[in-house]
This record gives sequence, structure tokens and C-alpha cells, in this order.
Amino acid sequence: MVLWHPPDAPWVKLNTDVAFSTSTLEAGEGGLVRGSDGGLLRAFCSPVAASSSFKAELMALIRGLEMAMEFSTHIWIELDSAALVTLLLSGQLGFADLRDHMALIRSMTSQR
Repeated sequence: MVLWHPPDAPWVKLNTDVAFSTSTLEAGEGGLVRGSDGGLLRAFCSPVAASSSFKAELMALIRGLEMAMEFSTHIWIELDSAALVTLLLSGQLGFADLRDHMALIRSMTSQR
């Protein structure tokens, strides 16, 4: 069983997820930004042009960070991509086709 817990104030929590079809190469992104009271601050859901599920995860994280940054400088990120978490924690930028996205995420999170 998975339980969601609100962050402590002054934090906001960003949850993102994507869906990607390897047969059609179609992807969709979605996410929620919630406050310390658990209340919804912002949500998004849309198709995304991505060549892989990993790239879609990066794009969803960027969109979610943009929204979360409107509410707080303290952002708790939750996502289900272990590969993305590993890359973020490694300090590396990843493969060449992902480096622009990773550099943007690093820039956004270094300010927080």
C-alpha cells in the first residue's frame, strides 16, 4: 500500500508521472503540486513529445518544477522513475540528448 503524506510547512510537494507507448511513441505527462495542508495548488496533464519514457519523465519534472516554484522555494519531489532519481543524485548530466533537460533541472533545483 502506498500512502501520500503532506510535506511540513513551508514545503510544497511535487508528484509527477508519465505514460509512454513504445509501439506508438506517444507520451503523456501529469503532476500535482500540493501544500503542507495537502490542498491542491496546481495540477497538469497533457500529451508530451518525447522519444522515450525517460525523456518524458524529465519533461514532466521540468514542468512540475516550474509550477511548484510559483508557490515555494522548498520543493519536495516525488516520482516513480528510479533511473531518473539515480541520475539526479549522481551529479551527471546523462546522455547527450538529455543534457539540455538535465542542465535545466540542475539549474532550477540549485536555486532551491
